[in-house]
Amino acid sequence: MEPLNKTVIGQRIKALRKSKGMRQWQMAERLGATQPAVHKYENGILPEVKRLLELARIGNTSIEWILTGRHWENGSIEMERLKPELYDLAHQLHSFGDEERRILAEALEVIKGAVTALRQSGAGEPRELTDGELARDLRSFDRHGREALIAALSVYDAVVTTLADSKIRDLHRFHASGKASAVEGAVRIPALQKNAG
Repeated sequence: MEPLNKTVIGQRIKALRKSKGMRQWQMAERLGATQPAVHKYENGILPEVKRLLELARIGNTSIEWILTGRHWENGSIEMERLKPELYDLAHQLHSFGDEERRILAEALEVIKGAVTALRQSGAGEPRELTDGELARDLRSFDRHGREALIAALSVYDAVVTTLADSKIRDLHRFHASGKASAVEGAVRIPALQKNAG
């Protein structure tokens, strides 16, 4: 194992503080420390464990990144840590075959193209439009464009339903194993599919 480079750790702590738009005294208040202590941290004095934990929380990062410049989960050198939901989604998508992933990628490209076209038409952000406004703007697409978008949205819906079904099965297995005695009643998969469609 390589020895820790305290000077570089200090640089990462400083970068973390600056990325949050904080002055040293502001960071000190958040850490429950003094401004001179933060100055020392940024110049190579290692913070106590509780302060390292708080720095990681403030920076949405990990202690590993502060100390080594990498996250242990994926080796990323970016300060911000990926959300756990992204790891879960990646794990779920990993179970898809090559053909399923290709179809999903193509569907997402069609949806992305439709969103871009809506933005360029001056309609505004699609998520901020009412259903009526969205329907009106989508009618301006040619027939083939609408058909491609409908097919892409069907693929998206199928993927979301599949991932939700997997989560529900996991919950049922967890409940059935006796570890989740607090879980009351079972969620029925068909009801979820009906709501998703």
